[in-house]
Amino acid sequence: MLIKKIRGFKYPDVELVRWFFKHEIHKVKRKKVLEFGTHNGNNLSLFAGYGFRCWGVDLEGQNIQNARHNFSKIYRFKRAEFVRADMRDFAANAKGIKAGVFLLPNVINYISKEDFKALLSNARANKLYAWGREKGGGEKFSHFFCRARSVRDHRYGLGRRLENGSFELSLDEFSGEKNLLCTAYEEWELVELLRENLNLFDFELITSENINVKNQVFIKDADIIIYGKIK
Repeated sequence: MLIKKIRGFKYPDVELVRWFFKHEIHKVKRKKVLEFGTHNGNNLSLFAGYGFRCWGVDLEGQNIQNARHNFSKIYRFKRAEFVRADMRDFAANAKGIKAGVFLLPNVINYISKEDFKALLSNARANKLYAWGREKGGGEKFSHFFCRARSVRDHRYGLGRRLENGSFELSLDEFSGEKNLLCTAYEEWELVELLRENLNLFDFELITSENINVKNQVFIKDADIIIYGKIK
């Protein structure tokens, strides 16, 4: 079976899959998708299967290698580009992708809130997603999916407090993220930030909480999931 040969995650985020089909994202006319924190391309494989041109950005070189291998050798998808880069730098320097779908899955918790605001501002200014006026006078918009860490997550507060609610996870001994940055959000806070910086509208918000077991320790994972439209 091909699934045995896939390097890294074997399937897309379950909530992303639900959103994709519930809102018929496969019917989007502008079949371009941009994902920050793309890992091995597991989310983008769903889009590629429906004919989307894909851009994936990830900081880890092994993730990019896995994504390229999976798309070229396993899935045989050709319309994809995977870039090893800090998403903040990519947003500041890339130009004119004009993606019809913009994905931020479980990645903004690793940067500060100030950096996140700058990333969104740069993504808009550099037209990394589609917005503005169509030639016929209609208004462009893109579809948007974001999954972010909630303040109810186990990791929140496990370490040295930094500015604006972020933490350095110096006391996290179990989740595998020790000494990494942890930035978590209240639901209202994330919504307002996205409204202000991406003109988020026609959106839905759900929360996801579950218990994960690592090294015989129970860890609560708590996420905020927002999907909607941006312009």
